[in-house]
Amino acid sequence: MPRTLTIGDVEPRIGESVRDPYGRTLGKLVSFESDVDGTIKTIVVENEDKTISFHSADAVKINEKGIEVIPEWKLKATKVIEQYKIAMRRLKGLEELHSRGEISSVVYREIRKKLDSAVSKLKEEAKKVKEMMKKRMNEIEDDNLKLDRAIAELKVSYIAGEISETAYKTAIEQLRQAKDSNAKELEDLKKMLKQVENIESGSFEVTMPKTTKEKTPSEKTSVPTSTSQQPQPITVHIVG
Repeated sequence: MPRTLTIGDVEPRIGESVRDPYGRTLGKLVSFESDVDGTIKTIVVENEDKTISFHSADAVKINEKGIEVIPEWKLKATKVIEQYKIAMRRLKGLEELHSRGEISSVVYREIRKKLDSAVSKLKEEAKKVKEMMKKRMNEIEDDNLKLDRAIAELKVSYIAGEISETAYKTAIEQLRQAKDSNAKELEDLKKMLKQVENIESGSFEVTMPKTTKEKTPSEKTSVPTSTSQQPQPITVHIVG
C-alpha cells in the first residue's frame, strides 16, 4: 500500500521535474491540493507544453529519484489485480472453513454471496481497464510509426549534408530515448494486460499465502490430566 503523502513531502519539491515510470519528463510540480490534516489529495503539474494537469496523490511516488506519476491505466490495472487476489483468497479460505465444518451453512451462504458479487464487479472493472490499456497500446504503436518516420527523415537530411553532425547526434538521441520509453511502457502494458484479461475470463490463478495451520481442538496435543498422586510404598529389605 502506497505511503500517504503530506504537505511536508511535497512542498519542498515545488519546481522540480515530474516524470513517469518510463523516463519521460511530464513537466514540473507547481502546486498541490490538500485536506485540513495536511494529506495531499492532488498535485498540480505544468506540462512541457505549458498546460496544467492534475494528478491524484494515489498515482504519485516521491523518492530519492524524484517525483514520479504512474499512468492512469497502470494505477487502475494494479488496483483491480490486487483486489481480485484478495477476493479470491477470501473465497478459498471460506470454502476451506466450510468444508471443515467450522462455519454454519447460513453464514457460509451469506459471505459467499457478498464475495461472488465483489468478484463479478471486479470482472466488469477488468473489462473496462482492458479497453483502456488496449487504447494506450494503439497510441504507442502510432507514436512509434511517427518516430520511425522522423528518424528516417533525420538520417536522410544528415546524409544530404543539410544538418551538422552535432545537431544530428542531439536529435537522434532524443528520438531514440522516446522509442525506448515507448518500448518499456509497451512491455509493461502487455504483461499486465494478460493478468487483467485472465481476471475478466475467470482464469486468473491465485495462490494462498503460506500460513501456520490453526489446529482444531481434536488436533491439539493432549496434555495428561494432572491427578492427585498417592505416596508410593517403599520396599525395605532387612538384613539379619
